[in-house]
Amino acid sequence: MRNKRTVVLDAMGVIYRAQDDVEELLIPFVSSQGASSRAGDLPALYERASLGVLDVDDFWRELGLDPSIEDEYLASHELNDGVLDFLSFAANSEIDVWCLSNDVSRWSLKLRKRFALEEKFVGFVISGDIGFRKPSEQAYRCLIDRLGCIPDLFIDDRARNVAAAQAAGIPSVCFGPSTYLEGGVRDFGQLINRLSSFSE
Repeated sequence: MRNKRTVVLDAMGVIYRAQDDVEELLIPFVSSQGASSRAGDLPALYERASLGVLDVDDFWRELGLDPSIEDEYLASHELNDGVLDFLSFAANSEIDVWCLSNDVSRWSLKLRKRFALEEKFVGFVISGDIGFRKPSEQAYRCLIDRLGCIPDLFIDDRARNVAAAQAAGIPSVCFGPSTYLEGGVRDFGQLINRLSSFSE
């Protein structure tokens, strides 16, 4: 019987197409809604919300916006090319897939439901739930505690997050077409090729 392996994916830039959801999606959306002058505080407000410190409804209100626009914002997110093929490969290869992400808890949950990802992942470790953001060591410790072991591989599109995971003892690679790190993977096709040995 083959041993189960565990792979952990970052969300933005790996599962989802946008690499920096704040810069690429959130700031343009808030601007299009005619947000108040507090919009300049958006990155700091977002960080607090993504740590679970600021209620997400209060996040919108701080920007002078009604929380009811949230679903309109989340509709701008798209899955990354190849992620569903990768998840099918993982299921067929008896590889458990987790997610470790810096995100607002409610947004993460809504996106998972929208794209029917809940049944394709074993679990999600979200900064808004645990109170720590990558690349802090505590975020990776929370992941290891949830898994009960060191994962076989962590994939993130940001070099600093990969380096921090490696420092925590987690084998990790950088993901994306612009990565120049040795051993990085350009896309999910390359990742599947790398992980094929897991099923042997």
